[in-house]
Amino acid sequence: MSTKETELELQDVKSFFDGYANDFDSIYGYTNTRSFFDKITDKLFRQSMYLRYQESLKNSAQSRINTILDVGCGGGHYCDAFLSQGKIVTGLDIAEGMLKIAIKKTDKYIKEGKANYILADYIGYKFNNKFDAACLTGFFDYIREPEQILLKLNNEVTKEIYMSFPKSGGFLAWQRKIRYNMRNCPLYLYTKKDLVDLLKKVNWEDKAEITDLGRDFFVKVKLA
Repeated sequence: MSTKETELELQDVKSFFDGYANDFDSIYGYTNTRSFFDKITDKLFRQSMYLRYQESLKNSAQSRINTILDVGCGGGHYCDAFLSQGKIVTGLDIAEGMLKIAIKKTDKYIKEGKANYILADYIGYKFNNKFDAACLTGFFDYIREPEQILLKLNNEVTKEIYMSFPKSGGFLAWQRKIRYNMRNCPLYLYTKKDLVDLLKKVNWEDKAEITDLGRDFFVKVKLA
């Protein structure tokens, strides 16, 4: 894929989440109230979202993790939880609509200097500091070339990385692919072999633990 095509795809993702911000964030209990139908859909199709959230918080609770980078932070649901654990958090997202929700949600922490947000594409943004941990859940769903993301993380994170990758195959993957195609948003799915091969490319095969959550794979990488 050319650079221009990649940029166009990035714009499609940005447009999708700018327009979907309030509805998406309501899944976690904020902004819009969920309808009965939405709640049933959440229970049937989005259980892995709650499981990967729990896994991320379980790991980030360690005392050795003090600073966290949340890539694709969306409405700040994870950021809010990390901040509640006493962490210092940086959230980054390409969708301004999502960041507005995150900023409102964690305003008190921003005023205390414990949270800040960046409107940018991760691969093109240069940090002046490193982080103890990074969280990238619901992020690789929209990334055509994940290897370059992992290589960048390797230079910016010192201890642990928490990631999710949507699983290919089955009814859930099929219906999700259709829904996203209808909304003109790219979606990339993974087999476990895809993940193993990807981790080998960045020499993380002995540092990573892959957990099957049903619709997603949760990957924890222990760098140190």
